[in-house]
Amino acid sequence: MAVKPIRYIGINLGPEVGSDDLLVGVRVVPAGRSENAVLGRTLNHDEPDSGEGIVYQPGEQVVFPPGSIQVTLQDVDRKNTPGAYGYAAIANTIWTWSHIPPPPNLDLFNYLFAVARRLDSAYSLCISALSRTDDHSGDTFTELRARLFQALGDAELMCIALNRAESMIKDISTRFAVATPVPQAVSAILPSLRAIRDAFEHIDERAMGHARREQRTDALSIFNQADFPTSGILRYANHSLDLRTQVIPALVAARKFIFDVAAEKAGAAKTITEPAVFGPLGTPDSDQK
Repeated sequence: MAVKPIRYIGINLGPEVGSDDLLVGVRVVPAGRSENAVLGRTLNHDEPDSGEGIVYQPGEQVVFPPGSIQVTLQDVDRKNTPGAYGYAAIANTIWTWSHIPPPPNLDLFNYLFAVARRLDSAYSLCISALSRTDDHSGDTFTELRARLFQALGDAELMCIALNRAESMIKDISTRFAVATPVPQAVSAILPSLRAIRDAFEHIDERAMGHARREQRTDALSIFNQADFPTSGILRYANHSLDLRTQVIPALVAARKFIFDVAAEKAGAAKTITEPAVFGPLGTPDSDQK
């Protein structure tokens, strides 16, 4: 039976073989031999991938010496394919990176993970809102109106999630001495985002013509979103927020910021200091992972 080469090694959450606790798979290549062992290592960053795998004979060990396995933050993030408008989910990347040794600052990574989940949620809600407003096929006026109210509900919840995420981003440098600068796209939308978020979240007050317990002539403007279905722009008082040209770029920039902070504070690569030994191995009948 032909030997099939090993091309990937899995980094798992725990030591139990067969557990469904894979964190990330990394590409491995041969690195020589030592007696009856075949040595392996991970593919180096930016090293061309020839497709070569680790080939062993029945009864041989496959050994990864200490320091031969390196995982990059990019390895962890690679499967997060950008969707519409260029955003890719980031929460799973942050969680995974915090569970690969050496352990990072737990307070910081809990904070980053919370921000990441809110960014991912805000993006999903933003895309949902835009897709509802973009679809005009085959609807009666009644059906179209109902869908547009759903779009507005998505946009309302998006503002709440995004406001919290971007407020946390703004505060992160003082909380954790982060050198990575807050993106301009994030800072630029904060005043309007906060005003619109506040109006949505306290819409019970706005319904009575009040804002922060005071009578306001523009309080009811939060209910006037007549051009949102065609423009994708939310409005309140003298504030506006364009989902396509302001929110999406802010989300993409915020994602990169979270990724860069994770690399800054926990490293862009981690090296496994313990050896990994497999075997002696029998004749494999499938690709080894």
